[in-house]
Amino acid sequence: MSKQNKYDKYKKLICEIGKRMYQNGFISSTDGNISIRVDKNLFLCTPSNVSKGDLNPKQIILTNNKCEVLEGKGSVSSEFYTHLSAYDERKDISAIVHAHPTYSIVLSLIDISMCTPILPELIMTLGEVPTTEYATPGSKEGAEIIKPWIRNHNALILKSHGVFTVGKDLIQAYSYLERVEHSAKILFLAHLIHKPSVLSEEQYLKLTQKLHLPNS
Repeated sequence: MSKQNKYDKYKKLICEIGKRMYQNGFISSTDGNISIRVDKNLFLCTPSNVSKGDLNPKQIILTNNKCEVLEGKGSVSSEFYTHLSAYDERKDISAIVHAHPTYSIVLSLIDISMCTPILPELIMTLGEVPTTEYATPGSKEGAEIIKPWIRNHNALILKSHGVFTVGKDLIQAYSYLERVEHSAKILFLAHLIHKPSVLSEEQYLKLTQKLHLPNS
């Protein structure tokens, strides 16, 4: 298979995931960005200022670690620097998804942590999902803010901004996004009614026995 054919497959997948993100309400307007690492310093990414729910493969950008457009239409998002920072820290990942899902952002605004051991499914798949410090969206601050966190976590909530997930492939990175937002919705609704109970140390340890996290 030629490189071109291989890239076409990835471009179609990026468009599919973009549509899922839009249809599920994880993004609106031109929000969010998606990338795949296809070589050491070569990446496919979504273009800036374009709805991710209405992409076609020809719009997907092939870029390098200097954010130069090598193929595709439009420009590389300024938030791609945050993607590059994660790729630098994590040689084991090949894809990144960034979205603005409602409940996850709300939790960050009202300082409800997703690191508290409450939901078994979240613990078994992602362990803790920390909330980073605030960084100006679209700036290089985000690239620095995520560094100490992304080394040991596959999902982060960016304070007042959104969710950032990484994976061995794009399907996994997107699946983590779904898991985070579904969990955030449950936690938000639970807190509306009553402060949810926390799992015991024994219950928590049973859940984490088979959990594989980076650098663990």
